[in-house]
Parts: sequence; structure tokens; C-alpha cells
Amino acid sequence: MDHTSAIDYTDGAVPPDATGDTAHLQGRMGVAELALTVLAFAAPLASVVGVLPLVIIFGGAGAPLAFVAATVVLLLFSVGYTTMSRYLPNPGAFYAYISAGLGKTVGLASSFLAMLGYMMVGLGITLFFGIVAHDTVATTLHGPDLPWWSYCILLVLIVGALGYLRIDLSAKVLSVVMIVEIVIVLVFDAAVGVKGGPEGLSLEPFTWSAFSQGQVGVAVLFAVITFLGFEATAIFREETKNPRRTVPRATYLGVVCIGAFYILTTWLLIVAYGPSQAPEIANANAPAMFTDAMQAFVGTWGRDTINILVVTSAFAAVLSCQNIVARYGHSLGVDRALPSALGKVHPRHGSPHVSSLVFTAIFLVGVLVFSRSDPAKTYAWLAGAGGFPLLLLMFLTSVAVLVFFHRSRTEITDTTSWHTRVAPVLAIIGLGAALYLSFTNFTLVTGGDEGIAIALQVVTWGVFVAGIVLALFFRAKRPETYARIGRQSLI
Repeated sequence: MDHTSAIDYTDGAVPPDATGDTAHLQGRMGVAELALTVLAFAAPLASVVGVLPLVIIFGGAGAPLAFVAATVVLLLFSVGYTTMSRYLPNPGAFYAYISAGLGKTVGLASSFLAMLGYMMVGLGITLFFGIVAHDTVATTLHGPDLPWWSYCILLVLIVGALGYLRIDLSAKVLSVVMIVEIVIVLVFDAAVGVKGGPEGLSLEPFTWSAFSQGQVGVAVLFAVITFLGFEATAIFREETKNPRRTVPRATYLGVVCIGAFYILTTWLLIVAYGPSQAPEIANANAPAMFTDAMQAFVGTWGRDTINILVVTSAFAAVLSCQNIVARYGHSLGVDRALPSALGKVHPRHGSPHVSSLVFTAIFLVGVLVFSRSDPAKTYAWLAGAGGFPLLLLMFLTSVAVLVFFHRSRTEITDTTSWHTRVAPVLAIIGLGAALYLSFTNFTLVTGGDEGIAIALQVVTWGVFVAGIVLALFFRAKRPETYARIGRQSLI
């Protein structure tokens, strides 16, 4: 049977890798550090500045309800996802779970999609970092006017160095950056909450009549995209303290905290301008909507702080992305689906150092390739396109959870129907709707160029098909490698 035997690793033990080597990734992240590490990928401050106005444009004054809907859908996804993590101690996340539920062929193809999605988003945010770092140094700090791509190269090198070292160091850096950027936004929230906007502390944004006047589906789609990255908690399973408890708690904590953060800030951003005016202002000048409000309610120091912290927010997002994609490469190297060197673990740092170096090189090549492009446009379509395969993988994972527990219903008796059937089905419906909206609005999500949108869809599905073809090759010619896909044969 092409799925994993149900074994509950209550003590957090990790099986040996595919080569028989008992060495595995090492770290001691707790719940808060793990949640902050993966949420850094979502770049909350950058999302507040760049994405919240888009949700307001499409959702109108009722935009906070788009984040309410996204939070509910992702909490439903988390129910089955974290329940499955009890029975699959593998750190491969999407790769391991889809392999266990839908088979090794789809699982390997999904792992390629995951790497594609994270690399596209990571490279896109790297270009964004170059833009904002250049503007901050040259304009806000009155420093030298260096090429924007030079900041991208510096970022990739720093991130590569941190990725080479033990995860605990990256976790501490990400935790500090995340806390600082969240605090500055909460300062804005408090200022608006105390002073009120031109129409007072209106609760109109939480009414269905306000939300239904906008393009509900597209608003929810952009809201869901701002959460992407939280699902990577299971990737760091080997590097946490007591993973059986840490991974589920960090997943739920991440979704709830970031959901509450976006709901509150979107509401108060609308209040700052007034529900009747906010959608029009967002449509007229989305990039400056939040920073202008920050200056009006907090002061020039708040605006300048935001401009600087957007740079650190982008840095944290790229570091988180680097850590995630390096661990996908590590898992595939361990399973010999990619060169086994990627599966090596540094003897002192306990990090996937080879995989991290390889992806650092890929990011550097990407920066050089796009150094002559318009970084603003390239960033937009890379980030938007990268979200699509990640949404697709969340949908497939929900299906895999449902299938896995149905197959294992006679072996697993300590779960409830809510965890193994009801919540996964509801997640499939919600994520399926988001996936449909992402596909039908793909040109909009990737910046509005139809030719680029078509090319990106071809690349996405081409990578998925290539993964299927490779898996079928392994099954026919290298059955020992096929047996290891998803580490299913090791448990």
C-alpha cells in the first residue's frame, strides 16, 4: 500500500535517513520561535504596506471580513494538517503528507512545486528588498546612490551565511525582526484607536453589507496569500523541542496571531480614512496609503521607521524562505530524489548546509538574470506567481489528509471525525475556492500582463508534470529510490 504506516512518535524521535545515517537536522526552537520563523515569510509589515490596500480596493470598506474568512479557512486547514503531523514524523511537510495520502508520484511532483513556489516568492521579495533598500539608503538616510541590485546581492550573501549556520541563530534574528515590525504597526493601531478617524471608530467594516459591495472573491484571495508560509512549521520538525506539541501549537498560534493582526490593522486603516473614503484613497494611491496614515496619526518618525522596517521585513521574509526551500532540498537529497549531497547535515551546526549553499547560488543567479529588468514589475509577477503553486499544494495536502485517514481508519483510533474528515472537507472547499479564484484571476495576481501570466502557468504545470515523469522513471528504473520518496519506507 502506497502510504505510511500509522505510528505516533510521541517523544519526537526521528527515524534514520534513507542512507541509514542517523544524523539529522538539529535545533531547539520552541513554539514562539517556530511561529515567528515561519511567519516571517509572510512579511507582515510589507503585507500591511503593500497588500492591505489591495484588499481594501477589492473588498471595499468591508475588507476586514476578507481576513476573517481567510483565517477561518486556514484554521480548518491546520486541523487536519497538524493531526497528520502526529503520524508522520518526517520533516518534508507538503512533500511527506501528499506522498502519504495521494501516492509517491504526486508527492514528488508536489515537492518540486513547493520549491518552485518558495523560490519564486523568495526571489521576488529579494528584488523588492533591493528597491526599498535603495530608496531608504538614498532618500531616508541620505546615503550613497548604489544600484538596487547590489543590495539584492548583499542580502543573498547574508541570508546564505545565516542559512549555513544552526537554525537557532536564524530563529533569533527572525524573532527580533518580527517583533519589532509588529510593534510599530500596533503603535499605529493604538494611535488610531485612541484618536479615531473622521467618522469615528466605525464598526461598518465588519458588516456584510459593506463587504458584499466589493469583489469578495478577489479580496479573499489576496487575504489568503498574505498568510502563505505558516504551513512550513512541519518542515522544521527535527529542529524543534518536542515536535509533537511544538508543531501544532506553532501552526495554530501563527494563523490566529497573524489573522488577528491583519483584521485589526485593516479595520483601523479604514477607520483612519473613514469607511466612506478609504476604498477610493486605496485605489488612488495604494503604495502610500499606510505610510501616509502613519504620518498623520503617529508622526514623521513613525513614517520613517516604517520605511526602514519594510527593509528588515523583506530581509526576514527572504531568510525564512531560504530556510524553508533549503529543507525541501535536504529532504529530497536524503531520499535520493535529487543528488544525495543535498541531504548532508553539517556536523557542528546541524544545518542542511549543502542544500542551503545550492539555493543561495540559485538566488544569486536569479538576481543577476533580472538585474536589467524593471524590479517593481518583476517582483510583482514573481511574488504573485509563487503563491499559486503554494495554494495548490495546500489544497492537495487537505485532500491527502482526508485520504490518509480514510485508509488508516482501522489503525488510527485516537482521533475524531472533526480532525480527520469534517475539517479537511471544509478546508478543501475553502482552499478550492481560493485556488479557483487564483487561477481565474492569475493575470491580475501576477501584475496584469497576459503573456507573462500564460508563461508562468506553463512553467508551473510543466514543473509538476516533470515531477510526475521523474517519479515514474524512478518507479520503473530505480525502485529503491521510488520506495524512499517522502521517507515513507523508513517508518
